[in-house]
Amino acid sequence: MPRVLWAAAAVALTATASPAGDTPNFAEHVAPILNAHCVTCHRTGQIGPFPLQTYADARKRAKAIARVTTGEVMPPWKPQPKHGEFLNDRRLDPEQVAVLKAWADGGAPEGDKAKLPDSPKFKEGWQLGEPDLVLTMPKAFTIPAEGKDVYVHFVFPLELKGDKYLKGIEVIPSNRRVAHHAVGLIDTGGTARKLNEKAGGNGYVNFGGPGFIPRGFTPGYVPGQVPRFFDADTAITLSKGSDFVLQMHYHPSGKVEKDQTKVGFYFTDKKPARNMGAILLGSDDIDIPPGKKDYTRKDEFTLPCDFELRSVWGHMHMIGKEIRVKAELPDKTTKELLYIKDWDFNWQDTYQYAKPVRLPKGTVVKAEFVWDNSANHPRNPFRPPRRITHGEGSTDEMGGVILGGMPVSPWDELGFWAAVIGHYCEVTLKTNK
Repeated sequence: MPRVLWAAAAVALTATASPAGDTPNFAEHVAPILNAHCVTCHRTGQIGPFPLQTYADARKRAKAIARVTTGEVMPPWKPQPKHGEFLNDRRLDPEQVAVLKAWADGGAPEGDKAKLPDSPKFKEGWQLGEPDLVLTMPKAFTIPAEGKDVYVHFVFPLELKGDKYLKGIEVIPSNRRVAHHAVGLIDTGGTARKLNEKAGGNGYVNFGGPGFIPRGFTPGYVPGQVPRFFDADTAITLSKGSDFVLQMHYHPSGKVEKDQTKVGFYFTDKKPARNMGAILLGSDDIDIPPGKKDYTRKDEFTLPCDFELRSVWGHMHMIGKEIRVKAELPDKTTKELLYIKDWDFNWQDTYQYAKPVRLPKGTVVKAEFVWDNSANHPRNPFRPPRRITHGEGSTDEMGGVILGGMPVSPWDELGFWAAVIGHYCEVTLKTNK
């Protein structure tokens, strides 16, 4: 865990509840909560639309803070309880929510300034420390003011002389206003390099996929995501001849913008006991009629070997409603892995399990996606609703899940990868009806 998060946790633990009958104040009761749960995003230069670092910042938004925390809109944490236990859970407990509401209802008093805790210290730049290798787009990419979203694939030939073991990765867009998300892909066949050269050398646009079958995936970037090192016994093996491909999703902001994203690689000399892999679940067969409230698609994958699950990432677009992931074990019992019942396009994260989830061979991992294309969906981009099909743009739709982990035995890795790639091809080759 990054040092700043440890510090924030310590602050949260030392926060004291207000005495019975007294109105909570900012210095003693509210500031510790905001420091621990809010200012990571709500500070200058970060994704939060306004800072919450001072009493003046918080005072003028006291009612709004009480409203969004009581309604569990903020802090943004979408997984439902009892559907997987995850690290860095940002949810407030009921006592903290009650403190924020009582403070707002009581006139938002400041309290004794002498009792105000120190503001958390945040790292600037690389959150994981100085990388071993920094990859930067050769030049800034220009995003037009209007029009469709753009998916661009930037190719970085690694020129590795031998295998390298990746223990962490951090992606930093230079322009978060237009950088919707990023995904890291590994190409071992040189296809991406050829596509990039043909397009002029500063990325190639390709809708519907990267134009090659990835040999692997790496963490990327989504708003609100905290970069983390992989578990101590794991790493991603980058083999000789590998190219790193950064898929950037840009969303026009209404004016011409530029972005020059950089990527930090963190290596370890220790060969991993197991290599990180991924299970991909999803559907390209999406064709949602206007007004359809509960449009559902499903996908499943049967594990060819014992598997240890470490993380889960779900993805939908603007009219997404629910994502549910579960595992049906050979003994007919079920493990709930993820349930998001109120999907928010603007808050996507990779959720890391607090403890690895061991799944035996023969387990069927299932994902269910539900969309709401009615006029009642608050984030429906069309009024009145229109037919929406699968596509890369924000106003199109997608449904996907990536489950990160690895086979328990390294001897099963080859068979696992063959099964995963086969399933990936099966899903992506499906066409809309």
